[in-house]
This record gives sequence, structure tokens and C-alpha cells, in this order.
Amino acid sequence: MAAPYIQPVEYSAYGVTDASSAQIEAAGRVVNTFLSRPEGLLWSPDANGAPAYMTNLRPTLSLTAPAQINPGTNVAVTIPGHSFGAPNIGDVVVLDRSNPNITEACVIIAASGNTLTLSAVQFTHPAATMDFGLTLLEELPVPAHRSTVRLSRSPLARLLSGFGRYATGRRSQQFAGPDLNNLLASVGAFGGPPTWTPFPIDQTDINFGTGEVWIPAGLMLAYFSDVRLRYVAGWPQSGLPSDIKQAVANIVRSAIDSPFFGGNVKSMKAGDGTIERFSASSIDKDTQSLLLPYKSLLMR
Repeated sequence: MAAPYIQPVEYSAYGVTDASSAQIEAAGRVVNTFLSRPEGLLWSPDANGAPAYMTNLRPTLSLTAPAQINPGTNVAVTIPGHSFGAPNIGDVVVLDRSNPNITEACVIIAASGNTLTLSAVQFTHPAATMDFGLTLLEELPVPAHRSTVRLSRSPLARLLSGFGRYATGRRSQQFAGPDLNNLLASVGAFGGPPTWTPFPIDQTDINFGTGEVWIPAGLMLAYFSDVRLRYVAGWPQSGLPSDIKQAVANIVRSAIDSPFFGGNVKSMKAGDGTIERFSASSIDKDTQSLLLPYKSLLMR
């Protein structure tokens, strides 16, 4: 079951004492759809309290490590019967999500055969569960003449992984020396698509409110053409804005009070059986106004 946006102890404050948990959860899904944020708005912390993963995302893959995973850097984890490769590099795996005392999010920096290499592990995991796909992923072009990108989800809670690459014909005017085509040829000397190169997350500059991220330069101080970022955005359960909770309550209230028509009806005619809505949405205008500041951005 997804984590609800309104807790039972808050039902009275938002005027939905007669609501069921199923109605609250369903209204939350309506809110997610309107905001174009199917992953939801809540994140869950690691053992240190830092944002680690999106609460209501389902793992794309769940594994169990056959041996204990110990703390350290460049930690290799072998999973018999599974094959890993370049697509896994840069991914974020959440270890022991069900145990809040040792939960942590680790970045995969190498993958070959049945072995993954994690950049750093902080806690001892005797029999770790490994969940993939619990963070947000965006691949964005870096605009010419500036090294910033803007993520579609805000507020940005934590940037976990950053990779960049060079593409043909991009921004040779931004650095002195060889043009970018020659740089790309040097990087991809053995053929194949442009490779993704990790860059240090601690060297980025982040506006957590707007989701704008400044990306450090890569090889030969040339800025990347594209970046691939994995991150967590939104709020913890305790910090969810009251506007979102009120919007959920409004949707539930409308469904209870007008189960057949919703709260967006302009007029009805019993004789001719006519019903007219203010708009095609089942969410009324006032509730939409509450939600608009949190909508996913389409512009980069």
C-alpha cells in the first residue's frame, strides 16, 4: 500500500473524518496524476536521516546479496545467476530498505558479469536486500554557453549520482585547444557510443528549491553535452505541505458528498438528464490552484 498524504490523526483537521484509508490513497493518486509525478511526492530517509529513495516507487529489480556486505569504498558485490553491464553504471541501489537502522543508497560505479561495484558502503549488511529503481532518473542536454540544467521535480532533496558525456559537435567554443570533435574522437577511440563519465556530486552547486544544478567541467575542462542524474525530490511524510494535504482532502470530500458528479459541476437538468462541468477535470479550480506550484516542469 502506498504511503498516504494524510494520516488518520489529521482527518479531523482537514474535514474528512468519514473518509476511509482507501479513499485517501485514491485521492493521492489523482493528485500525482494531475502533477505529472507518478512516483509521488514523498521520500524516505537512510539510516542517517538523509533522503535515500522515493517512498511510493516500486523497485524495478529486487535482489538479495548471498554474502555479507561490509563497509568500505569500491565494494564489490557478486550476485550469482545475474548479469550486469554498462547500463547499470551510475544506478543507485538501496540496501536493506526494510531496516531503517542500516538503510543506505549506494551508487554503482562498475558492473561486469555477475559483479557490481558500489562507490561506498557505510554500514554492515549481513544479508542485504538490494532494491533498484527507487530514485528519479533524468537525462538532459546541457544548454550551450552555460553548464546548468534544471530538473523537472522540485524541491530537490538530494542528488545521488551524476554522469556526463560528450556528443558530436557540441560547444567547441567553450574551451581553448582541440575542438570538441577531436575531443570526442579521443574519448571514443575504440568506437561505440560516447561513454558516460562520473563527476563528483560534491562539486555541483544545487538550488534545492528550483531544481537547478550547476555541472562541473569534465575532460580538458570541457563542459559535458549531456548529463544523467539520479536524485530524490519532494518531502518526508512529516514535511508534506498543507496545500497538498488540503487538495487530497478536497478530492475526498467531493467524492463523498457528490459520489456521482464530483465537485466540478456547473449545472444539472433532471428532466433532460443534462450535466455540465466547469472543465474536463474532476478536480475543481480551487483545488487545482493549491496544486499548481508543485507540478512537474516540462521546460528544462
